[in-house]
Amino acid sequence: MTAGAYSRLWPVLAALAALIGGSMAVEHLVAGGHVARVVRITATAGEAGDDDTDAEGGAGFAKTAPVDAGHAEARARARRGELAPALIEYRAALDRHPDAVALRAELGFWLLASGDAAGARAELERAAALDPRDPWVQLNLGIAWSRTGKLAEAERCYRAALALRAGFGAAELALGTVLRRQGKLAEAIAALTTAAASGGNSDRARALVALARAQLAAKHRPEAASAIERAIELAPADVDIRVAAGRAYLATGKQDDTQHAVELLTRAAELAPDVASVFSALGRAREKLGDRPGAEAAYTRAVRLDPEHRYARRRLLRLALERQDYPQARLAAEYLLATAPDEPEHHFLAGLVDARDDRPEPARAHYRDAIAKAKGAYPEAYFNLAIVEKNAGDLPAAIAAYRQAIALRPRYQQAWNNLGLALAASGDPAEAEAALAKALEIDEGYGAAWQSLGELRAAAGQLDQAVEAYAHAIKARPHDVDARLGLAAVQLRAGRGADAIATYRALVVVEPRAVTGWSELGRALAASGELAAARDAWAQALAIDPEHLPTLRQRAAATDGADAVAAWTEVLDRAADDAAARTALAAARLRTGDRVGCAHELEALPSTTVADPAVVRLRADCHP
Repeated sequence: MTAGAYSRLWPVLAALAALIGGSMAVEHLVAGGHVARVVRITATAGEAGDDDTDAEGGAGFAKTAPVDAGHAEARARARRGELAPALIEYRAALDRHPDAVALRAELGFWLLASGDAAGARAELERAAALDPRDPWVQLNLGIAWSRTGKLAEAERCYRAALALRAGFGAAELALGTVLRRQGKLAEAIAALTTAAASGGNSDRARALVALARAQLAAKHRPEAASAIERAIELAPADVDIRVAAGRAYLATGKQDDTQHAVELLTRAAELAPDVASVFSALGRAREKLGDRPGAEAAYTRAVRLDPEHRYARRRLLRLALERQDYPQARLAAEYLLATAPDEPEHHFLAGLVDARDDRPEPARAHYRDAIAKAKGAYPEAYFNLAIVEKNAGDLPAAIAAYRQAIALRPRYQQAWNNLGLALAASGDPAEAEAALAKALEIDEGYGAAWQSLGELRAAAGQLDQAVEAYAHAIKARPHDVDARLGLAAVQLRAGRGADAIATYRALVVVEPRAVTGWSELGRALAASGELAAARDAWAQALAIDPEHLPTLRQRAAATDGADAVAAWTEVLDRAADDAAARTALAAARLRTGDRVGCAHELEALPSTTVADPAVVRLRADCHP
């Protein structure tokens, strides 16, 4: 194939891969005394590297004779990859022949291929109304419903396709997959077992991988491993099968399964060293395994093989953000915006880069552009916009943005939690508590909301209720340092010093490198008179972070004599403008009899401290 031919063809191939993954088959059916060809494209759904979706059978359409020359030209253009003009010509043909079922069904197929699931659904529903007996229309309509998140409607269509054509393998595979996605695992396994029992090797292999994913979800690991092994035996050279199997393992989120995914995808990369989507999937697997350098290398290989591979570029952008390489992340965002400026996610990612790089104005603009490109339907963009507004001090704007995110996604827990925090900061504790209660209504084990509720009740002086809320937060997130610190602080306020010390001790057992935990443990021990234990705790904190000023201040405050002078001097070596520390150093010098040193420290204080009563008394004592 020439470079020019490839450049014309790749858009439709990419669209078809995004729809259902990319292997093409042709089936012959005897219908009404003549042979009708059915074009069918099957394999993995979703963008390459996206492990959240998988095969739901194959889309297809009966290739009947064109209704006119315009239809013939539309079909030819679509098959060449010229989807945009092809779709225009299909619609023109439909204007001329509005009741041509085959024409409308074919348009629905190509709309699915172009990524327009909503438009495809509208055309396929009309086709189904005109001819409710076409199983391919029902299958395609199910895929369109599935792509728009309507799984129950998709299931209904797949069952209708099976009722119209018994043993319809593509529909059986689609039904099993959508049942699994709805959590109906026993039914999914039954359907996929049926799908895997018939058809060619490639079809059976795809069904076996889908079956394995359902079995993994049902925690039937030996059966899943056996299904994947059998799938590879049936189609050893089919790289898509190995990629789909890798994604099935990745979907469980378990470390051992992720390692299996890496092994499968590494082998796929060896078999297909020039296929970008394989390296993209391998990058995702390595990323989930915690191998950031390996993930970055795989994603980089994917974009070198296919510069237009957006998923890999998006992941490279996010990895750059993780290591705070903002220039590299910005380059990736600029490339995505330049190559696909109408994609809402690209504006969102650009906003994320600017927000992380402390550039609120461009971040705000990008988030608003993302919302505009998505026609308002982008809850994550509203959520992130709200964070920018809150950080800028515009609480009304932040509250409004959080409410927009929630309106679009009523069960958006993080938005309910952050809305509660913003309402509390704006002085509306009753509404804040109502928002946090909503977050906990969605999930009673949501630790962040319990912690926010603890902070809210502590601020209101409701200390017993705050302790209860923090206890729930710790139960939900045992390793959360902030929740344990918050609980201990409330216990101290309530006069429960022994409980606070126990909480701090539990914190440093769970997170032994929590500097603040060790530091605050020392402070609580010192307040209870256990100075030796307090010094041991402070020593632990400073062993982790020798520059930790709160610990240095606490240790200095608990020290007497010449040691106190040395300790406060150490604080000032790190924070020369700390007026309180300098005043304390002056007092320490005075206690050792060094009046000159005391006066010298007081002279170094800023003029704003002249009227401070403690400074006035010290000055009088230093100059009797």
